[in-house]
Amino acid sequence: MDTLVALRESGEIGAIGLAGGDSHEMARYLDLGVFDVLLTHSRWSLVDRSAGAIIDQARGQGMAVFNAAVYGAGILAKAGSTSYGYREAPRELVDAARAMRAVCERFGTDLRTAALQFSTRDPRFASTIVGMSHPDRVAATVASASAALPEEIWVELEQLVPAPRAWLDHREP
Repeated sequence: MDTLVALRESGEIGAIGLAGGDSHEMARYLDLGVFDVLLTHSRWSLVDRSAGAIIDQARGQGMAVFNAAVYGAGILAKAGSTSYGYREAPRELVDAARAMRAVCERFGTDLRTAALQFSTRDPRFASTIVGMSHPDRVAATVASASAALPEEIWVELEQLVPAPRAWLDHREP
């Protein structure tokens, strides 16, 4: 870290970013107070809010925050998927995604659109990063980002969020 800080101070690099998986580990690094940017992935989504504390901590330090993997690497993108964060999802997440998918259908949209907009509408994020498996997904992603969703959908979806838990981290919070 000392070398990265020295490189930033000398102008060799412009910023130091922190990206990782385990929210507990990332919080330890944030405590160093030397980072400019935080990248979360699969830790702030419609069904998982385990990055909430580190997002708030980073913002409190004046850092930019980027949110990635808003589809949870499966469960929020594809009907029938039971994968979240590239592993088998706990039953609570599978059930929540299924219930959220039904809410979205009732509002005339899909879960993929709601999952993307859950991140893009959050003013704490400087940007939302979406991975794509094929160039054909670009147009659909832009359409999802710009679709009009009623405020009522967010109230209903919020009621379906599973109890807080660090689903992907190695230990419970």
